[in-house]
Order: sequence, then structure tokens, then C-alpha cells
Amino acid sequence: MKGKWSRTSPLTVDAGVVRSFREVMSLEEYRTWDQSAPGISFNVISGRITIFKQTLVAMGYPEYFRFLFSPEDCVLGIEPCRIDDEGAKRLPDEITREHYDIKSIGLVRFVYQTCGWRKKLTYRIAGEKYAPDSRLVVFDLRKAYEIHEGRMKAAERKTDA
Repeated sequence: MKGKWSRTSPLTVDAGVVRSFREVMSLEEYRTWDQSAPGISFNVISGRITIFKQTLVAMGYPEYFRFLFSPEDCVLGIEPCRIDDEGAKRLPDEITREHYDIKSIGLVRFVYQTCGWRKKLTYRIAGEKYAPDSRLVVFDLRKAYEIHEGRMKAAERKTDA
């Protein structure tokens, strides 16, 4: 089957079937993000970690916070802390957007390498409070979603050979 390509209707080939870009982007494998859930995203190109508003709400908008990472379990945590705690980061007094961005190139690279993520993609992960009375929010990085042109789908899992 021979297809044409134009700026208005690019075609893609998937397992021998030619589909329009719009059709591919609407497949069920893409997910909608639950705005009510805590979340975080990573982008290795910019070295950026984006903490979503609901994560900050779950933590009680602390003045200081820090990241906790368990490479063995592929779990990242964000917890409120004091100024003198190791790795403390200050949260601005006023957050005008629905998220807070922080640059941490070393941590982002380490997370990407540990999780076996592709460097050209951004990854988003839903989180949850560690316990109902806790302000620690944890993220299972094995449940990351890849962001493709603003849309999400489940990330391919790293396999040990």
C-alpha cells in the first residue's frame, strides 16, 4: 500500500498498516493524566524535575523539601524537611503556576540511567502519600509514563539481561 505524506496528514507505518498521525495519536495506549493525583516529571535534556501542584498539596506546601531516591527499588520520595537537612531545597513563597520546576541535572541523569529511560523523552509518574498521616510522597519509577508530543503512554519496562 503506497501512501502520501503532507504537512496536514502525515502517515505512519505500524506493522504494515499505514495510519494517519491523528489516528495513531488517538489509540488507546495513550493515557489521560489524573490532575487530582500527586505527580512528578523528569526531562534529562533540560535537567528539569517538575513537581505538580497536587504533590505540593499532599506535602502541605513545605518551606523546605528534599528528594529521597532508592535505586534498588526504583522509588523516589519527596518529603518536607528543615533548612539544615542534607539536600534541602527551598520552595518559593508564592507559586503562580500549576507546578514547580527545579533543575537537578545530576539527579535527573542518575534516575534516567537507573531506570533505563530513553534520553529523548520526558517521563511522568503518579505518586501517593506514604501513609495517610505522612507528608512524604512516593513515586514508583517503574510505573512511569512516556510523554510523546504532549501525550502519555506507559513506558517500556527495563529488562535485566
